[in-house]
Amino acid sequence: MTYVALLSALVILAIIVIAILNHRIKIRMIKRGLVDETTIKTFNGLNYDLKIDALKWGLILFFGGAGLILLNYITYQHDSTLPYGIEIVFLSAGFITYYLISKKINSNS
Repeated sequence: MTYVALLSALVILAIIVIAILNHRIKIRMIKRGLVDETTIKTFNGLNYDLKIDALKWGLILFFGGAGLILLNYITYQHDSTLPYGIEIVFLSAGFITYYLISKKINSNS
């Protein structure tokens, strides 16, 4: 369990460092006058909607939690791969639900 926590902390730290470095690069380019209309369009295209991102993680965690709750009520042998399959199916359902919702939101925009 400590490996999972350590790995999660490292991934979160890497995401934060990447975001800070990307921001610094953008600021340096703007200060040096290296931006034109196409660069600004590229910068705007890199930004993502925080609401859609929050929706994605909320759905994935919801479906993952539902899979774990279901596993609590199903009996299986300790060497069975059934728990992995059930959890993967629930997480996949979360991703598919996110895809369908975001597709509908983007088509309405």
